[in-house]
Amino acid sequence: MKDLLSKIGIGIIDWYIIRKFLSTFIFSVLLFTMIAIFIDLSEKMDDFIKNKPTAYNLIFDYYVWFIPYFMGVFGPVFLFISTVFFNAKMAQNTELIAILNSGVSYKRFLKPYLISASILFFTFLIANMHIIPIADGHRLRFEDEWVKEKKVARNDNIYYMLNDSTIIHMQSFNYIDSVGFSCSIEAFSQNKIYNRIFASRIIWSRKKQLWTLEGIQQRLFLSNDAPVRKLATLDTALIIRPAEFVQKANYVSSMTNPELNEFMRKEREKGAPIHRLQVELYRRVAVPASFFVLTLLAVAVSSRKNRGGTGAHLAIGFVITISYLFLIQVFNVMGNGGVMTPWLAVWIPPIAYMLVSLILLNKAPK
Repeated sequence: MKDLLSKIGIGIIDWYIIRKFLSTFIFSVLLFTMIAIFIDLSEKMDDFIKNKPTAYNLIFDYYVWFIPYFMGVFGPVFLFISTVFFNAKMAQNTELIAILNSGVSYKRFLKPYLISASILFFTFLIANMHIIPIADGHRLRFEDEWVKEKKVARNDNIYYMLNDSTIIHMQSFNYIDSVGFSCSIEAFSQNKIYNRIFASRIIWSRKKQLWTLEGIQQRLFLSNDAPVRKLATLDTALIIRPAEFVQKANYVSSMTNPELNEFMRKEREKGAPIHRLQVELYRRVAVPASFFVLTLLAVAVSSRKNRGGTGAHLAIGFVITISYLFLIQVFNVMGNGGVMTPWLAVWIPPIAYMLVSLILLNKAPK
């Protein structure tokens, strides 16, 4: 084993740091995951008592899939805290001083940290694209069946393709009342619009199983002077139901990358906004990439021996972690709403913290 490591340029100290890095990360993941499971169980206990899922359902249909979801969301946090913890402990034990005083340059000292971050980067990159979405799908299906259905009561700016030549658009739709507002239905032939119906409201009748249009203006584009036809109400049998206008919370997160790309293509063809989908797609790469940023940042803030011991370093680590998560949330909201270009909204936090980490590394004791 030692001969193999030496051939690929990994020394005894490198292997020691890599082993400490990954083992501390795995331990922190297991510890916080167990805590998260108990917290989640206590929050959903009333629903579980009411709906009575079996122990098998709870374990194998939910919590087995809850773990990958939780790791995907908080993986960077676990990495930062675990790196701060074991690196601060090495600093307190003067191990870092011994390594640097042996003639090892600071850049060379960072090598095992970057190797460990690379291992986690590729692991989480594959997981974010293909494994975690599948796990999230199982988690959401369980919650739909055994907890409570998480539907968005209102959707805005809805586009839907009824068939190859007909598109419906609504300014907003209220799922509770099954009422849509400012609805337009446009029919095309040879890439030209030939029929447009505008309705101030569209209402779903559960009794008739039909849609009722109110405040209608219809125009057939057969000639330039085609008259506008006005009607008070009109019943129509559109091949769509209210539930199809409403996306369940976090539904996009349960799509693998190929499924997400295909869904984006269809939404783009409809002319629907895809900011939220793009944010999710870029986030799946940005989160694993942030492992490098947070690793360097953790090493920078925990390499100095401190009178407060490891606890002082952990306190600093928690503050930085909370600020990082807050920044991600703020920019993701801006990206989802189209206020900022999605890729820029996703990448600004890791780039900003990379600059901070480089400044702190430059000032770290060497």
